[in-house]
Amino acid sequence: MQLKITNNQHDPDPYWETPIPSWLLDKFTRDDIALFDQNGYDMTVVEQCYAMWSGYQPQPHRIKYTNKLPWMEETEISNEGPHLNHCDLYMRRGFAGEALDQIQFLAQKRPIFNKLAAMRPKWGVDISIDYADLQENVFELLHFEWDSFKIHEVYLMKEYVEARIKDVDWDFHANQMLSRKEEWKNLDFFAQSDWKQAYWGLPKEQFKEVIWR
Repeated sequence: MQLKITNNQHDPDPYWETPIPSWLLDKFTRDDIALFDQNGYDMTVVEQCYAMWSGYQPQPHRIKYTNKLPWMEETEISNEGPHLNHCDLYMRRGFAGEALDQIQFLAQKRPIFNKLAAMRPKWGVDISIDYADLQENVFELLHFEWDSFKIHEVYLMKEYVEARIKDVDWDFHANQMLSRKEEWKNLDFFAQSDWKQAYWGLPKEQFKEVIWR
């Protein structure tokens, strides 16, 4: 497997500011901010509306929608051995200006909409590389998620990860990790993550940062 780094970069603009038409604003109900993702990147229906009105197209993410761009891509697709599961740059905007005025207007009668008004902008990186072979060995070779409310920190982490992994021999490291399986296979999620980040020379993951100020 070989990875190619795209030219995509995080959008530094932290806020939705463009207002939407009043007729659309009047249609919002509690359902349009249901299943609120307070520590991730899944966008509510309200956020999707402001995104599209500002010229952005929310991207499908499992059964939800988010604001993301491809980060690294495989140069060739493989059905065996190391393979890319996903690799994206994420962001979640807050609200400011006239858009925030509209959200705060809704919150005057329905305080639940303050869940949107209180959002802080957040950026993140996420790469997941899995392994599968004919001997039924299946495991995460690398999974690294890292978020911050400070975009310059995410820029630096993005560059650091790229420098560590862009030219590695994935088959070699898969065999190395398989040979040391007894060290990590019985660890829980967080301990296994720590083991693998240490193996790759990466810091501990930092994600699930609560978005409310």
